[in-house]
Amino acid sequence: MNIPRIALVLLASLICVGSSLGQPGEARELLKKAKAGDAKVQISLKYWPQWRGPTWNGVASQADPPVTWSETENLRWKTPIEGRGFATPIVWGDRVFLLTAIALDKKMPVPDVIPAGTPNINTHPQVKGSWKPQRFVIVCLDRITGKVRWSRTVHEAMPHQGHHNKGGFASASPVTDGEHIYAYFGSFGLYCYDFEGKLVWKRDFKHQAMEDSLGEGSSPALSGDTLVIVVDQERQSYVVAIDKRTGKNIWKQNREETSNWSTPRIFTHAGRRQVVINGQTVRAYDLATGDPLWRCGGHTAGAIPMPAVGHGLVFTASGWRKDMLQAITLGQRGDLTNSKSVAWTLRRGVPYVPCPMLWGEEIYLLEDQTFFSCLKATDGARHYLKHRLPGRLNFSASPVGAADRIYLLSEEGSTVVLQRGPQLKVLAINELDERFHASPAIVGDAIYLRGFDHLYCFARSPR
Repeated sequence: MNIPRIALVLLASLICVGSSLGQPGEARELLKKAKAGDAKVQISLKYWPQWRGPTWNGVASQADPPVTWSETENLRWKTPIEGRGFATPIVWGDRVFLLTAIALDKKMPVPDVIPAGTPNINTHPQVKGSWKPQRFVIVCLDRITGKVRWSRTVHEAMPHQGHHNKGGFASASPVTDGEHIYAYFGSFGLYCYDFEGKLVWKRDFKHQAMEDSLGEGSSPALSGDTLVIVVDQERQSYVVAIDKRTGKNIWKQNREETSNWSTPRIFTHAGRRQVVINGQTVRAYDLATGDPLWRCGGHTAGAIPMPAVGHGLVFTASGWRKDMLQAITLGQRGDLTNSKSVAWTLRRGVPYVPCPMLWGEEIYLLEDQTFFSCLKATDGARHYLKHRLPGRLNFSASPVGAADRIYLLSEEGSTVVLQRGPQLKVLAINELDERFHASPAIVGDAIYLRGFDHLYCFARSPR
């Protein structure tokens, strides 16, 4: 079989970096597909197609962005973005996509769609007490110039609930297969558009009832022709697999969970494609059928970080009221709670919001306030634990990495750049005049930072 030249080039690159992907099983699968002539799989490693990047671990293995930047240094472009959204931008080819919600100055009644007696609604002190109607928008920008190529309003509505002051009405990151973009606005629908901004299909979702009106934030996951969306809420929670070509259900499973904000993680183990979802009980499902495979309790309610997968383990974290990280051994079925399948645990220094980052032999943990840890992934041995980062910083964004560097973007606009490895070494601290909650994306020589008001592109060779 003839393999396109670009696939051969990227295949050679992957052979060199496969051990650094942090997910040996995933690397083997990608190599197998490349040898079979699947050039798109290899091309996808160049870009940032989804939440947590090309291999779901926050690492861009083929990128080399700048180490330092400012409002003027290494700035390729800075584009104003109307509205508010905390979704990570995604990048494919010469395009950048992001989602935003724009407040409208008009009157619309609040929908009475949450049943009376639903627990913990509109009681959290950090929830905004009033809100306006919203216009939900997909924005496509030129990757080189930062200019808006097109913008599409997919829906207008008055939200039935508010959101936490660290969230918003456009907090889920979109996903792409290189031909279409799949944009999920939670209660306000799932939309498939092509790269020229033409609607292919749309799918309505029932209104979610989130705890304390804290807002929605779980992003879709994509594998092959299957989109996976998890809806954990105060009413009946569920996970649904959707055919990306039609928007129709493939399967749906109810879940015994209340409100969570974690994105599903798709992976392969022993030839079976699975999806694992964080929660008070971590659960894995067969991607093709939706059949439950295994579960493991021990976490707290309100799980946010997406699981990491590698070395035959699933790493799951929750940090509300108590810290818990579990490394769960793959290969078993049924209830694994408190069993030998839990290879190791950690009860200090566990993130509440940022995702664990698995990179090679290390797993990195960023707490919401100031502290960073590095452990050996296979057994939990501590290289360093709860190391205090410079300054008094708060973090909502998850760690990202490239070229053996780790980038930690704070809410205050400071990015701490660290050397990857078992010893903590600060390479740079970069300051910007804006606030940030969204996680960065890295492609090629550039890093993309989505602030409250702008999308920034910093590159080693600014144009």
